[in-house]
Amino acid sequence: MLAQTWIRASLKEKGFKLKDAAAALNITPPRVTDILKGMREVQADEILPLATLLGMSSKSLLSSLAAGEKTNTGIELEGPVLPVLGSLTGTGDLLPLPEDAPITSVPVPPDAESHEGLFCYIMGDDSLEQEIRQGSLIIAGDPRTHFFPMVPGSIFIVDMGSGVDIGPGVDIDARKLTARQYFRSSTGEDWLVPLPTNHNPHYESWRFSILPAELEQNVVTNAEIGTETSAHKIVRTADIAAVVMWVHRRYTPEK
Repeated sequence: MLAQTWIRASLKEKGFKLKDAAAALNITPPRVTDILKGMREVQADEILPLATLLGMSSKSLLSSLAAGEKTNTGIELEGPVLPVLGSLTGTGDLLPLPEDAPITSVPVPPDAESHEGLFCYIMGDDSLEQEIRQGSLIIAGDPRTHFFPMVPGSIFIVDMGSGVDIGPGVDIDARKLTARQYFRSSTGEDWLVPLPTNHNPHYESWRFSILPAELEQNVVTNAEIGTETSAHKIVRTADIAAVVMWVHRRYTPEK
């Protein structure tokens, strides 16, 4: 990894200190020092807040991090922008964007109250084809920052709990994030389900519960499929990383 000593000078130009960068990235000052020394990479969810703090576009920041020195791509968007963090898949693999991706950042929607707590992804497969087509841009908001009713029909970005706390040397594709729609069955059970046009056994459905784990039994019987679902297969509100708020796709006529 490259040293990023240029960040210190850029902070000084803006009148900020390392502690200000730490507060913006929600990490400790020693972790910021590790970034400057090249011992820790800037993580995907830290790109936008760092770019905002330094007064750069996310594209310029990414280019600067790749070069180990401050650069300007010449492509600056007015106002805050959201970096495209990767491609979501039905299996939970968050795939990095290809180097020649035509879109790497998008403007914040004009009706967004704040860019904080917003995340942009590309729908990478057909796991939600009935609602969100493959290739569509998804902007999702942290429900703890942006009010959004968590009601049946909502589409959640689910944190599958593997590789989310990305440390030094761990790539973005180690994260486990996927999208599912909140569905309530005729018997009143809450589920998070995929919506492919054709059934794919690799796209799992999970029970959804708003109750803390200690208030439920460790094993829940799923009468519909005649199997037992262990507690780690129950998704709770703490596992919801974000709620889909906007979907953008280029219109193409059906074949």
